Amino acid sequence: MNNNELIPLLTEMAVFVAVAEEQNFTKAAKKLAMATSSVSRSVNRLEQSLNIKLLERTTRQVRLSVAGEEVYQQCKHMLESAKAAIQAAQSTQDVTTGTLSIAAPKAFAKQILSPLVFDFCQLYPGIRVNLNATDRFIHPVSEDVDVIFRLIHQPLEGLIAKTLTHSALVMCASPAYLEGAGIPTHPHELIHHQCITLGEEAADDHWTLSKAQQKITIKIHQRFASNHSEIRKDAALRNMGITIFPDFAAQQEIQSGALIQVLPDWHISGNYQGQVILQYAQSRFIPNQIRAFVDYMVTVFGDLHPEKRNK
Repeated sequence: MNNNELIPLLTEMAVFVAVAEEQNFTKAAKKLAMATSSVSRSVNRLEQSLNIKLLERTTRQVRLSVAGEEVYQQCKHMLESAKAAIQAAQSTQDVTTGTLSIAAPKAFAKQILSPLVFDFCQLYPGIRVNLNATDRFIHPVSEDVDVIFRLIHQPLEGLIAKTLTHSALVMCASPAYLEGAGIPTHPHELIHHQCITLGEEAADDHWTLSKAQQKITIKIHQRFASNHSEIRKDAALRNMGITIFPDFAAQQEIQSGALIQVLPDWHISGNYQGQVILQYAQSRFIPNQIRAFVDYMVTVFGDLHPEKRNK
């Protein structure tokens, strides 16, 4: 196959990689911002041009054939080489421009990250920013995202990591609720209280707290549940009970006295706490917009939380 025959297939190869990784035509189409029918036709054209069956199709998903696995690896390498070429060009530009894609947990994106991103956009008007607020795990390489933020205890291997600060879970309630129901002095007393939970799974109505050598799990009374921290905070401010947040989600309310921390000497087990880590893919050439954003975030968080960074 000569270059004239190969060039029209480059787009089909990129589409094929997306289908192989998503294992679904519809999901691949959404990822590529294409119609599902167009994605299907692209893969069919590639199979016809190569005279080989690349995918095994079922009603629910698709998977690579034996031959398709080898073709996928080569096509994926082609895309990575193309990205590396673009990054090499961008890394040599004096003016910081381009598109920057960021993903972060919802509460962190809303309450901490978005104001900093707004400031960054004003500082670098030539950069177009896409901020994806999601609690779903996103890998920057497979999902074509430049920078991810995660609240975890260990960074993902194979990616460059910058620890920005730390976050812990805090238990809070409004002064009015605690005045009427009393302030718990021990985890066992939580069974007598109305509680606001995450509500994502059955175990969310079991709260585990530890202190020194003690570790206690309590089945609490769930008055209200929501998987959105802003809604849980509104419920707490409406005197509906005790709830748990990442500390950054309730920092302003605790400082103002609108919420009071409960059992502050106890450690709360759960997700959405740990190191706040920024990560991005390793490369010989880091595009200027990524380098500028990473440097900005490291500087800003260092100024905001000098006592928490790199502990």
